[in-house]
Amino acid sequence: MGGHGLNQQWLDTNSKAIKGYTLVELLVATIITSLVISMAGFGLVSATQANKRTEAIAARRHDLSRAFDFISNEIRMANRINQSQTMQATNTSSFSTLLSSAGLNTSDWGNPVLYLEIPITAQIPEVCPAGGPNAGSPPPQPATYDRVVYDIRPSTQDWLAPNSIYRYGRIPRSDGSIDPCSDPVASDTLVDAIATNVDTTPACPTPGVLMGTGGFQACVNGNQVDLFMRSQISEVEIHRLSSTATSRSGNSQPIPVLTAVQQPGTNKVDLNWQWPGSTKGVTFEVNQDNTTTGITTKIKTGSDSSQSFEMQNSPGDQHCYSVTAKLGQITSPESNKACFTQIANPIN
Repeated sequence: MGGHGLNQQWLDTNSKAIKGYTLVELLVATIITSLVISMAGFGLVSATQANKRTEAIAARRHDLSRAFDFISNEIRMANRINQSQTMQATNTSSFSTLLSSAGLNTSDWGNPVLYLEIPITAQIPEVCPAGGPNAGSPPPQPATYDRVVYDIRPSTQDWLAPNSIYRYGRIPRSDGSIDPCSDPVASDTLVDAIATNVDTTPACPTPGVLMGTGGFQACVNGNQVDLFMRSQISEVEIHRLSSTATSRSGNSQPIPVLTAVQQPGTNKVDLNWQWPGSTKGVTFEVNQDNTTTGITTKIKTGSDSSQSFEMQNSPGDQHCYSVTAKLGQITSPESNKACFTQIANPIN
């Protein structure tokens, strides 16, 4: 009897184990399992998205830095920055006139920020060689330098909003040189995701001229450019880059060369000057500095390249002469100075 009772108890216990879980128990287990899987999946998705966002931000910063370096390098190679031989850009209106006078079409640029004239150092062929661009034809004009325009405008649908920086000009070779036979490329996108608004306006002390808007601006002062770029990394994060680039060539404006002589025993001075550029439309201004009195006088304006003057002050005064040339809105640097001392009792 005792043995039978133990066997029966063992059978009853194992019969419950054999029967398994109830439907309610299975449902609860399923729900818990689903929650665990969902939470793990959500964490994995979040981590993946965060990783992709970090990679995207790093990529944008890298693209902006590369564009910044590329523009800075072209500034260093430029002979002229935001000016041509006849005029200088001092505001948006004069910038448009400058680009039009340089032979560029209004459709090739949006809101211009920089205009560069970069010399072409390669040998200029009379006829472009076979197998290359413009084969059998003379190189496109201008053949001795490249005209480069950087502008900012709203991004197209293929590029990240809100704005992009575009470039007009010949595309440099891998070594940085320019093929004089190549044609310029218009509206070449350099970098996108450029900010529309900035927290502060870049400083541009006079006589610098600030051009551009939003995340792409430049303060141009002669051959020096303070460059400012802002990338819209996200809706709340802006990546900032700013630096100064200086042209190694400077603005290659021609400079008058002055020669002068004082006729023996007189106060008469003969001045002659040479102008290395084209004389068409050029006017010359001759200034006289009396170093004794500190007075500067404009004594001639005209197209002549020589003039004689009589020193008219007190004996012993020193007179220094210099010449500048003006073509359109551009005034050349001052020539070398020629200085003479006024004598007493000159020969008549």
